[in-house]
Amino acid sequence: MKRLKAKILRKKSPDKAGRITNETVAEHREDILAGGRRFKYPIQYVKHKLVLNSLLITATALLVMTALFWYLLYVAQYNSKFIYRLTQLVPVPVAQVDGHYVRYSDYLKKYRSDIFSLVKQEQIDLNSADGERQSDYYKRQELNSAIKDAYAQKLANELGISVSNAEIDAFITSSVNSKAISLEAYEKTVLRDFYDWSLDEYRGVVRTRLLTQRVSFAIDDAAKSKATELQRQAAAGQDFATLAKASSDDQATQAQGGDMGQLPIASQDPNGLIEQAAKLDAGQVSGLIQGRDGYYVIKLASKDTVNVRFSMIKVELKEFDKRFEDIKKQDKIEEYIDVE
Repeated sequence: MKRLKAKILRKKSPDKAGRITNETVAEHREDILAGGRRFKYPIQYVKHKLVLNSLLITATALLVMTALFWYLLYVAQYNSKFIYRLTQLVPVPVAQVDGHYVRYSDYLKKYRSDIFSLVKQEQIDLNSADGERQSDYYKRQELNSAIKDAYAQKLANELGISVSNAEIDAFITSSVNSKAISLEAYEKTVLRDFYDWSLDEYRGVVRTRLLTQRVSFAIDDAAKSKATELQRQAAAGQDFATLAKASSDDQATQAQGGDMGQLPIASQDPNGLIEQAAKLDAGQVSGLIQGRDGYYVIKLASKDTVNVRFSMIKVELKEFDKRFEDIKKQDKIEEYIDVE
């Protein structure tokens, strides 16, 4: 009987988990406060979801914009001014040459200029068969040009060659002064009307031209050696016309023994040959002259206060073009757009 009573009492007594203690009171209190916080500070719980949603929307928008930008550039090949400005801000590549990227903006700058001239100056309808043919021609030409310019930049980086802003400005100033107009007028009447370029864009074109020129001279030891030897022979008294016929790279004057004919001293001459000729005496041979596109040696025939007459030997720079052709043969050029 006692055992049965004890068993009944044990069943009626509360278990350990149901007892009220200091710990259970604290836990119950925390549960109540936590539930209250959800109503007191609802934004703290919503804020986390808002941040996540904002990040997802932003990432999706960026992905869509990137995909659209990629399609417009590499598939549709849009060349509007808006797309061109975007490629100036975002340095995306149009090709790669020997591990060096070719900027899309460099290609579009020249190609858009060609198209601008076709439409404005030559009144070509780009939707016509002839317009499409010429457009495709310039597209191929300017992509080749941009790749070649990028290769020159690669070599310049390796050789530590650069062009300063002062040199660029001096080149532009010289060109403008020869036309007897102001820099502002040159930008408006020449650059914008014929090329659709701003002065800053033209500075970029000049920089590339001077850099390629400087690289071409730096790597062409063979041309310098040949020109130096020809100058030595001419200065030593060998017949200048014979040397020019045998060795000059100037096709226009080679057959005439390098004779340039009579030229006004005031004539424009980017290589500075007329200026050098005016400093010589009749029959005198110049030193080695570094022009813009090669080495020159000249011999003065006659001069007066207005005109000069001289013969010349030109030695072209060939090493840069040779290296570039080697790069093409080695399949080290990869284009990212389909150009026929």
